[in-house]
Amino acid sequence: MEEKRTKDSEIEIGNKEDVQHKLTLYAVADGEVLSIEEVPDEIFAQKMIGEGFAIKPTSQTVVAPIKGKLIEVADAKHAYYIETAEGIKVLIHIGIDTLLLNGEGFSTQREKDDEVDKGDSLVTFDEDFIVGKGYNPIISVIVLDDQAIEMKQTLFSADQAVAGETVALEIEL
Repeated sequence: MEEKRTKDSEIEIGNKEDVQHKLTLYAVADGEVLSIEEVPDEIFAQKMIGEGFAIKPTSQTVVAPIKGKLIEVADAKHAYYIETAEGIKVLIHIGIDTLLLNGEGFSTQREKDDEVDKGDSLVTFDEDFIVGKGYNPIISVIVLDDQAIEMKQTLFSADQAVAGETVALEIEL
């Protein structure tokens, strides 16, 4: 056991390994925060690649849910991967099967290797165009599954989330 004195003379007793981190992910667009199980795509809804949440958007701007490095931007501009300082990877995926649009209807503001802060704009999308082409614009935000890291997640459903301001998901590592 390790004993540590804090500035206020409180004593914390515990193992160094017991130290936990909490990551907060914010809404990536204005809209309704939903459980990932409500996404009409089995890969996301059945959590095949990880836990997360979804946004039924009412705005057409997608922002970073957390601070980190943009480690990948899909050529079709529909998916963005952010890695946090803790090594957690987060996928922001706009729409269902929107890869098939080959970037049409998307205008990205970021490139791979950009540093982003919570609330920084990543991309805008044309919802009318996407829906007109027969695609669902729901946005999935997935904490990519890493078997080496144990995570406890808490979803905060909201009817009128504000991009970059409303807490959508908390993760305890």
